[in-house]
Amino acid sequence: MTRYGIVGFGRIGRRLAERMPGVAAVLVRPAQAPEAAAIVGSAAVCTSLDAFIAHAPGIAIECASASMLAETGSLLLAHGIDLIPLSLTAFADPRIERRLIEAAEAGPGRLEIAPGAIGTLDLLATAREEGLSRVIYRQLKSPSMWRLTPAERLADLASIETRRVFFKGSVREVARHFPNNLNTSVGVALAGLGLDRTEAELVADPAISETGHELEIHAAPGNVVLKVGGRDVPPDGDPIDYTTFSLMRLLKRREARMAI
Repeated sequence: MTRYGIVGFGRIGRRLAERMPGVAAVLVRPAQAPEAAAIVGSAAVCTSLDAFIAHAPGIAIECASASMLAETGSLLLAHGIDLIPLSLTAFADPRIERRLIEAAEAGPGRLEIAPGAIGTLDLLATAREEGLSRVIYRQLKSPSMWRLTPAERLADLASIETRRVFFKGSVREVARHFPNNLNTSVGVALAGLGLDRTEAELVADPAISETGHELEIHAAPGNVVLKVGGRDVPPDGDPIDYTTFSLMRLLKRREARMAI
């Protein structure tokens, strides 16, 4: 199996290392090194990018932050390390988007986008081949969950009593306001019409207690509406959504003799 590396060691990085064998190296903050060493066993625990690159993982999973992706993504690709980034709101900055795409085109490393919390991007990528005309991504949370995000600066969340779209725009515009919350929307945009033509709507719904996602696709082969719910957890709890498992599938698919 191809040995992989993890950039960042938050909830997703830890869960991936615990569930998926083959970790070659992890890149962490110095304070995280003891915890990471206890989880990854014989894998290298690195606190600098140079040390991480020196261990030459075949693939790097970035699950740190948009700023870390912007800082490290092009260098990883230039050193022949394939990159699967999760902090996709970095692409909301056109300069960073261009730099990452140009680095992937130059290679030798390859850039691959994981479906993340939406679970699949296959429908979008397929529809793009024939008459994809409109894509709407919606993220749904209860008002109390939105209060833990920049949404409280954009809407009077306390006044919302029924399902309401409180903010909308292009994915690029919306992701700029939510640098830590709208990664899934950027993945949808990259798979379909791009960040400027893909619509994003943020929905507050007092009737739900989990984060939900809706994807509306208009294309010549057929229109699609996809709804993905989440686990019922406290607003500050760990949702354990499809994100980690989409990474596991990508890693397994690269090695499978029968790829599905």
